[in-house]
Amino acid sequence: MLTEPELERRLLEYTRAKLVAPEAHVSVTPDTRLFEERVIDSLRILELIAFLESQLGRKVPDTQVVLANFRTIRIMASVFAGDAKPALVSRRKPRDAAASERIFQHATGRTQHHRDPVAELIRRGEVEVLEGGEIRFHGSTLALAWYFDNVARDWARELGARETESPEAINLETLRRAGFIEAFPQKLVMSAEPGRALSPAVCYHSYPRLEGGTVQHHGSLTTTVGRCFREESDEDHPLERLRAFTMREIIAVGGPASVARLREEMIERVASWIEALALDGYIEAATDPFFTSETRGRMLAQQILPLKYELRLAIGGSGRTSAAASFNDHQQHFGRAFDIRLASGDAAHSGCVAFGWERWVLAFISQHGPDAGNWPEAARLAHARVA
Repeated sequence: MLTEPELERRLLEYTRAKLVAPEAHVSVTPDTRLFEERVIDSLRILELIAFLESQLGRKVPDTQVVLANFRTIRIMASVFAGDAKPALVSRRKPRDAAASERIFQHATGRTQHHRDPVAELIRRGEVEVLEGGEIRFHGSTLALAWYFDNVARDWARELGARETESPEAINLETLRRAGFIEAFPQKLVMSAEPGRALSPAVCYHSYPRLEGGTVQHHGSLTTTVGRCFREESDEDHPLERLRAFTMREIIAVGGPASVARLREEMIERVASWIEALALDGYIEAATDPFFTSETRGRMLAQQILPLKYELRLAIGGSGRTSAAASFNDHQQHFGRAFDIRLASGDAAHSGCVAFGWERWVLAFISQHGPDAGNWPEAARLAHARVA
């Protein structure tokens, strides 16, 4: 059984020899923060995990592949040497119903509707539930969805984004190269056309258009809206996890700074927007793996960089929330997969901000009720323009 000092020594030697540039190896110490100081990325951490497993003579369980166990070489040695018990990641608990109610009252001066406002709109015919996991909006709910999309589209244009088309069908080969089929085969919805599927996210259309090309460091910025399809369901809350849904995305492809600018700008705008709409929600770092359920290096990277933030909006009075937007940093995943390069020859970085409008509408109606007269001013004006 390896002692802690011996494991620390081997990990340090391997990291210096194999994972960092020769001119930087002397600066790596047992207390160097591997992720925060950008010593290794999500691909290199996979190599480090493989080396650790080879030294331990066993597989490190996925439940132990958390940032708390891999922050520094000293921590790794103390956690995995001997019979030490690795720490586990903690998760934020959802708000309880009372807390959600207090936030809503403070923001609006009103109590929440305790009847089911979505059921009321279904009864009125403004929300139509179709077979096969799909809903359609009419009247005030359609006006609300248009309002949400117009705001996000205008933001994209202000940032210089170009509007592009997003067809419903996409080549299976594109999804394979993007990593979706390997990661989520159970979510794939096939098209009637041979060799094609229905698109699981609109951003997947963007990368083949840039394939084999060079982008500038300031990046290519596009926006698109379209129907997306995934085989997923929630029997308890079927309207929140649909088989077909509408997604607006803003996609950046370029240097890492261009991706960071997009995410920071949109997080700031969305945070101000939900406050103006008196919506009970919050933006937090997401810890679910971005590409695959087993990409352990990206799971770690996502916890520290982080690679994904989510906007979670409260639905109902129970404190339950639903992810209504995401702010994603893909790093060089799509740049490598589609051979998109910077002028330097390095693989391009990419990132996207995605909005799911059905969830926005359901959360908004759940919080503000079915009657447009009770909505915040901006949403009331949007409704009045189409009423």
